[in-house]
Amino acid sequence: MQKPFSTQPELFITSADLEHASLQGLDGAEAILDWVKLEQIMAEIYASKTGRPSYPLLTLLRASLLGIWYRLSDAELALSLFRDLLFRKFCHLELGGDA
Repeated sequence: MQKPFSTQPELFITSADLEHASLQGLDGAEAILDWVKLEQIMAEIYASKTGRPSYPLLTLLRASLLGIWYRLSDAELALSLFRDLLFRKFCHLELGGDA
C-alpha cells in the first residue's frame, strides 16, 4: 500500500520568502489604512456564537478589499486566496490554514 502524500511546509516556502519584492505589492495599502481604527469600527458587528467559527472581521474586510480592487467574483477571490501568496500575506492568512 502506498503512503499518503505529505509535505514539509518549509520545503516550499519559508518566512523569509514572504519578504520577497514580488510580495510587497500591497504593502502601501497595508501602511496607509488605519487597521486598528477599522477594527474598532467593526467591533460592533454581530458574530453568532453558534455554528462554525467565523473569520476575524479584519480578515474579511481585507479579502473584500482585494475582491473590489482586483474586480474578482466571490469564487475568483476564494481561488486567489488559496493560491496567491500576495493575497494571503495581505489578509494575514496562515500558509497552511484554510482560506
